[in-house]
Amino acid sequence: MPTLITPAGIEVHYETDGDPAGRPLVLVHGGGAQLIGWHDEFVARLADAGFFVVRPDNRDVGLSQQTGGPDEFAATYDLSDMADDVVALLDHLGIGSAHLAGMSMGGYIAQLVAIEHPERVASLGLMSTSPSSEPEFLVGTHGDGQPVSRAPELLGRAAYIEMFVGGQRSYQSPGFPFDAEESAALGARYYDRVYRPDGLVRQWNAMLRGPLERRDDLCEVTVPTLVIHGRGDQSLHWRAALAFAEIMPRAEVHLYEEMGHDIPRELWPDFVRAFARTAARAERGDHA
Repeated sequence: MPTLITPAGIEVHYETDGDPAGRPLVLVHGGGAQLIGWHDEFVARLADAGFFVVRPDNRDVGLSQQTGGPDEFAATYDLSDMADDVVALLDHLGIGSAHLAGMSMGGYIAQLVAIEHPERVASLGLMSTSPSSEPEFLVGTHGDGQPVSRAPELLGRAAYIEMFVGGQRSYQSPGFPFDAEESAALGARYYDRVYRPDGLVRQWNAMLRGPLERRDDLCEVTVPTLVIHGRGDQSLHWRAALAFAEIMPRAEVHLYEEMGHDIPRELWPDFVRAFARTAARAERGDHA
């Protein structure tokens, strides 16, 4: 299992797909999501499009390091520290700059890599995310903004899978059918790979530690940026996509009427083409 120890002493697990000589593309997932949350077939399509795909487990989920015990919930890090983990991964792989894409919380992390380490980012892909944690962009459970001081109830395998399917159903794209069987299979893989719900709590608390506001800094990010958002997003409002377009000089926005807070299979071909087009813009030097 490929792992690295970051300069901060955090063990990060990652997986790679595609030709190492291809365009490096790092996929950073959202809160509580393991790297297998990026569907294998979607990753294969990206590899077929010429990308060398790198997927890390963020700290506190999956096979990466848990930063506290089952009864320790206060985050000792923030989103900038998680961005530093991504940079350490690039260093470990000998990648000078990469195309970087993030989903939800992963989008927050990707933004901070571009802000704090601009030389390491060739292009950005921001999926179902926002440039700020201001209430105007938050809906659903993200709207309370309160720290959590206890872990979710520990569940057996069957109960966890049922909960996982229910959670995915609540975030599903309203314009496409929900595949409960596929969701259950992913939930089973999550549980069997590693089940540590306390890690999700620490990630949530890390998000609240910030940085919460990034708009002023994002004005200085000039790499080609792909923004993907659904009008049916149940977590982060689609207005966030328009905000990126207002403040980032090279943002290309794709709003999908039928999309929620997920990565629907029906849109994978469009997403892969858009990632490839954004990478090509970067290679042409399409910057400010």
